[in-house]
Amino acid sequence: MERKLKKYFLLCLGFISCGLGIIGIFLPLMPTTCFLIVAVWAFSKSNPALSKKILKHPKFGPVINNWMTHKSISKKSKCTISLSIIIGFSITLLVTTPSLTVSAFLVSGMLMLLLYINTRAEDNVCEPKEDTNAAKLTSENIVS
Repeated sequence: MERKLKKYFLLCLGFISCGLGIIGIFLPLMPTTCFLIVAVWAFSKSNPALSKKILKHPKFGPVINNWMTHKSISKKSKCTISLSIIIGFSITLLVTTPSLTVSAFLVSGMLMLLLYINTRAEDNVCEPKEDTNAAKLTSENIVS
């Protein structure tokens, strides 16, 4: 019974995270990838077929797989994420005009988040690489 309850909890968590990730596609300041990473993790424990479906997505699959296997973020993604964080926090500070203490807390949080993201490894696994097999085939054909 406990095992079944855990499976349903993880399945619900996966669907909620996936839903929030989809909302993040349309809302510019809401993250997408981090929710999809949580969804992949939850689905991998409760419904592996759904996990594989997300990992096979042409746009988000390589980025999520890159994080899950190498704990790395491509340089392009780091720039996009950093810019989004700075814009999001700036809008929050300008619109809400919080007290000095709250502003300091928000800026500290932003700096810690930027530091975390920009100190992750840069592995360009999700960027297309040149096909080295094509070069080998060509050179082999020339020699023979």
